[in-house]
Amino acid sequence: MRTCVILNPAAGSGNSVARVRSSVAAISEAELRESDGPTAIEPLVRTAVADGFRRIVAAGGDGTVSQVASALFAAGGGRSGLECGILPIGTGNDLAQALGIPLQLDRAIEIVLGGAARRIDAVVCDSSGRSGAGAGPIHAWNAVVGGFGGSVSSYLTPAQKRRWGRLAYLRGAISELRELTPHAVRIEIDGTTRELDLLMLVVANGSHTGGGIPLAPEAQVDDGALDVVGIEARGIPALLGLVPHVIFGDHLARSGIFQARGRTLRVEADSGFHYNRDGEQWGSGAAEFELRPEALAFVRP
Repeated sequence: MRTCVILNPAAGSGNSVARVRSSVAAISEAELRESDGPTAIEPLVRTAVADGFRRIVAAGGDGTVSQVASALFAAGGGRSGLECGILPIGTGNDLAQALGIPLQLDRAIEIVLGGAARRIDAVVCDSSGRSGAGAGPIHAWNAVVGGFGGSVSSYLTPAQKRRWGRLAYLRGAISELRELTPHAVRIEIDGTTRELDLLMLVVANGSHTGGGIPLAPEAQVDDGALDVVGIEARGIPALLGLVPHVIFGDHLARSGIFQARGRTLRVEADSGFHYNRDGEQWGSGAAEFELRPEALAFVRP
C-alpha cells in the first residue's frame, strides 16, 4: 500500500527526526512530507489523499497524531478506506501506547508497513471557551484532561520536553502542586447528573495521558464508551499519597476518585477550568463530549 509519512520536525529530538528521514528514504513504497508548522499538517494530509495515498502516517507526538487523524476523518476516512499510522517520536506518545505501538522507531516502522488497520473510536469535543469558537466540534483520539492536568502542559517548554521526555508531564504536575485550585463541576453522563469539587477530570478514549500515566486504566480505544475519571479536591498530603497509585494505575478504587462510563458527557465549570486535548491546550469552562464509535482505522500490531 502506498504510504505517506507526515513528519513534524519539531517533535522529539533532532536524532529521532533524522532517523525518520533516513528510514523512510530507504523504503521504496513510502514517501516523506515534512510540516513547517502546526497549520501545515492538515493541508499536507489533504494533498496526500488527493495524490492517492491511503495509508497516512503521523511522525510526531500526540498532537501531530491528532491533527493527522482529524484531517483524515474530515477527508472521509471514516468510510473511505483511509488509514492512519503512527511513528511515535513525540514527548507523550500516549495514543501509540494505547494501540500497542512500540516506541522503538524500527519496530514502529515495521508495524506501519505490515500492520493491520482496525477502527478505533473518537471523542467529539465542543467547548464554548476554546479559541476559534464557532468552528464547530473537533475530535480527540486519546483523551481530554480538564482542570489541573489540563493546565500543566501550558507550563512546559519545548526544551523541557526534549530534556525530560516522558517524565516532563509528571515533573510539571508535581512542581505545580502549589497552584492546585478545586473547581465546582457539574457533569451529566448519559442523562445522570453529579456535582463534584474536582482538581482534575479525564475524558478518556485511551488509557494513558501525560506521557504514559494510566489515568483511565480501564479505557479501551474501541469499546464504544467514554471513560470519565475525576480526582476530587483533597489536601496535599492525601494527593501525594495518591500519586503512586495513579502511576501504577490502581487508583480507581481509592477514596477521592470518581469514575463513570457512558456515550455522552456535558460539563459545566468556570472559565478557569482549562482543557488539554490530545496533549495540546484547547479551551475552558463548559464543554460537551460524545463518543463516535469506529471513527477511523489505525494501523496496529
